[in-house]
Amino acid sequence: MSTLMRALPWSRPIVVTLIGLLCASCDQYWRDSGIWDIGEHRGVLLDISNYYHRHAREENGRCISPYIDGVTEAAVYDVSDDVIDVYLRYRYRDFLNDGDDDCDPKRRPLRCTIMRECHGYAARDFRIEITESGYDVVEMSRSRRR
Repeated sequence: MSTLMRALPWSRPIVVTLIGLLCASCDQYWRDSGIWDIGEHRGVLLDISNYYHRHAREENGRCISPYIDGVTEAAVYDVSDDVIDVYLRYRYRDFLNDGDDDCDPKRRPLRCTIMRECHGYAARDFRIEITESGYDVVEMSRSRRR
């Protein structure tokens, strides 16, 4: 235990609270930065990206932990009072199966370049509900490879 923590046992809750506030402000900073917007819908791409990472599978289930690496096209094609339908074309990669774990140019020369697994371009439709606290992604279509 550090000397400061022994001398000031009440400081631990303050430090934890400050770290929590810092993390919360960082999330709000990224949400308001403009890079996660689709038109007038602020921060909706961040919610889509988080939902995608938690629920998506790519390449017929072979890629079990994909994430959106970049967006090539985003369009809102239907808006009602409480629901937004979004079409999204994106580049994906996978945290677990992207080929970096066994990328040895001597044993498997093409593994590090063109034969890399679990990366590519795809498109999906997302249904998002507008709530008082922001956006809630409720549905995602199957992947359409491009």
